Amino acid sequence: MSVTTLLTTVVLARTYSKTSYADLVLLFSITLFILGFQSAIISKPYAINLNDFKEHHSKSYFYFNINLKLVFTIAIIFIFPLLYYFSFDQHDGYKFFLFLFYIIAHSSYFFVREALLSERKTKQNLVYGLVCSISIIVLLLVIFFSKTQEISYFLILASIIYIIITTIYLYRNIERIKILKNQYHFYWNLNWKIGKWLLGSNFLFHISSNAYPWLLLYITNKNDIAIFGVLMSIAGLVNPILTALSSYLLPLFVKLNKNYKSISNNVRKWVVLFGGMGLMLIFIGYIFGQQIIELLFGGKFDNLGILVLYPFIVQAINVVFQPYKVALNAVKRTDINFWILIPRSLISVGLGYLFISNYGISGVFYTMILENLFYQICYYIMYTKIINSNLIHE
Repeated sequence: MSVTTLLTTVVLARTYSKTSYADLVLLFSITLFILGFQSAIISKPYAINLNDFKEHHSKSYFYFNINLKLVFTIAIIFIFPLLYYFSFDQHDGYKFFLFLFYIIAHSSYFFVREALLSERKTKQNLVYGLVCSISIIVLLLVIFFSKTQEISYFLILASIIYIIITTIYLYRNIERIKILKNQYHFYWNLNWKIGKWLLGSNFLFHISSNAYPWLLLYITNKNDIAIFGVLMSIAGLVNPILTALSSYLLPLFVKLNKNYKSISNNVRKWVVLFGGMGLMLIFIGYIFGQQIIELLFGGKFDNLGILVLYPFIVQAINVVFQPYKVALNAVKRTDINFWILIPRSLISVGLGYLFISNYGISGVFYTMILENLFYQICYYIMYTKIINSNLIHE
């Protein structure tokens, strides 16, 4: 998946014009924004609550979340026209439907992926992931060698790949199980109890982390958006690994959510691994960052200087503190993230506007480093306070 993410950026950035690629960066930003809402309401509550059910009820709960995913998809269809109108300067009906199709297909595939990870079905997830990644890579190679300038080619075929894999999964896993009305109400309350904080956190998170392409669009130009997309994609190579490890850790920590001493011990062990990953990222960015950009993107994005290192620093900060966040989610303290994200969002937008106005694209990364350090340190302090207070009572 990391290779697929990298190749997607490389091929699309090299093949399409900066303006077209900037539109894709904005589309990917909206896609991640919507995916975060889906994860907050459906996928993460499912992972956190699944351990509380026995086999029969766990199946009913699974089918409830499939139905909820269907309702969520219908909501996307109604909401996306508004997002499209305010996000893109050229309003084209054909492009609108392509973007909508891609978002629905992408979110459906990741629903499957997160469901499999929640159930610890890692081998199945590997098979589906390999089929998806290899198919996308083949598509990218065709685009690269054919030198097509039509972004519709990528959007249509990538969406079809996501839809086919989702359809196969649903065909193999859906059975006829009747869910009573009172169960729907119970399951929704269960998801909402945890998901409301995740939902609010997701909204604030995307304000704080995904506002930068929009600030660049408003203050500078699409050329800077394209550069920003390239830089973040290079540093984001570890994102799929980080997401997979986090999704794998969550069910493990959930099983320990009554034993705070075990959670504390496990968090310390995992911080060592995640800390090593963070240091490795900074090292790679410092030594090889510029060479990687030149190798992958050629002359279109050369001579970026110190800019290359900044996204690696931002990502390293995210990586190191990840176990603390997973642990608090496992003990159902999803509200913590929401409250910390409120000041983080204000810092991101306020400082982001100020720094971008004065320093251009460099101001994006100055802001990201500062707001990310603030966020992660606050998270660590809250984790320490909650875990230590519960250790006293054990």
